[in-house]
Amino acid sequence: MENTINNGLDLDKWKCSVTKNTYYFEQVCNLIELGNENKHNGIVVEPDYQREYKFDKKKESSIIESLLLNIPIPIIYLSLNTEKDKVLLNVIDGSHRLRAMNRYKNNQYGLTKLTILKDLEGKKYKDLPANIKNKLDYKTQINVEIIDVSKNEKLEYEVFTRFNQATNPLSKQELNEVMYRSNFSLWVKDSLIYDLYKINIFNQIFKCTENRVKDKTINYYLYACLGYAYSGLIEGKNDTPFYVERVMTHMKTLEGDKLEHQKEETKNFMIGFLEFCRKICFIENIESIFSKEFISKKKQEGSHSFLISFLIPLTLTYDYLLNKNVFDKKISNDDYNNIYLLIIEGMRNVKFGEFGGVSSTSYRVQKQCIDSIKSSLSKLKINK
Repeated sequence: MENTINNGLDLDKWKCSVTKNTYYFEQVCNLIELGNENKHNGIVVEPDYQREYKFDKKKESSIIESLLLNIPIPIIYLSLNTEKDKVLLNVIDGSHRLRAMNRYKNNQYGLTKLTILKDLEGKKYKDLPANIKNKLDYKTQINVEIIDVSKNEKLEYEVFTRFNQATNPLSKQELNEVMYRSNFSLWVKDSLIYDLYKINIFNQIFKCTENRVKDKTINYYLYACLGYAYSGLIEGKNDTPFYVERVMTHMKTLEGDKLEHQKEETKNFMIGFLEFCRKICFIENIESIFSKEFISKKKQEGSHSFLISFLIPLTLTYDYLLNKNVFDKKISNDDYNNIYLLIIEGMRNVKFGEFGGVSSTSYRVQKQCIDSIKSSLSKLKINK
């Protein structure tokens, strides 16, 4: 009789069929070059779900030193899909290790801060003595395990997510971009975000530090903005991750003309919102608009210079004014000053910013704030 535990469960679909293999250093670097050129049988070290490269030269050098000393490094996990016309091996786990190897093979850094092989300090691959170079190329083994995802492509992302949750946690947004991966999210990651980085005000108000860019925190802020604009405030939903995940889930459903229209609408919304923020920052001499500086005009430092709690009402305010066709008219600096003063009036009427231990992103706090802002803005008159 069939085991009732398996009833209704397609266990085979999620079964990992694993093949063990061993490459030598030179082999693995050659396969990475094939992958970089998108050629058959190549190893792709940067599939779209992988994180930004974060190894510094010390960490890279430690990998090379370990290989030369025959100290085992963690197993590299690759995915294989034989159903595709061009068979490539995507790196599920071990991307940084492989990139460190290939960068060294290509003489992109010299070894530094070695703990044992100090005589090799500063040497690039081309500078290694012949016997050591040959040992690295032809005697150093890289252990890999290849997971067949031919019958279930989602298995690749599931394994990636679980590996990284357990051993090297992904940032909140890095995880989102695996779980809610879509044509839209790839466009945001590979195109839109880089266009926005070219706009000075974006870097200023979203606090685009190197670390925040690398761990996708800036992408998270962007999706937070889009999420609140897309959903509005939903009663009982207090956490920003809900709005981020909701908009990313919706975008996964779009294809064809609807997808292209959404891309255009999203880009126009963000450029318009940034211009709205730029004008207020310039006219009111505000540096960090998404902070208490917006109300107090007092400069904010560190983590206090960017608060989601201020991003929310300003996003919703811009969306409200956009839907009221306010920006269809020519708006003077005086008009922007009036808009600013009315927003401040609305915030102060409900003592927004004086959170007193209450969650600053809660539905109740944000709903009171945006309703009060809208009430104040009802008095807005644009000078012609």
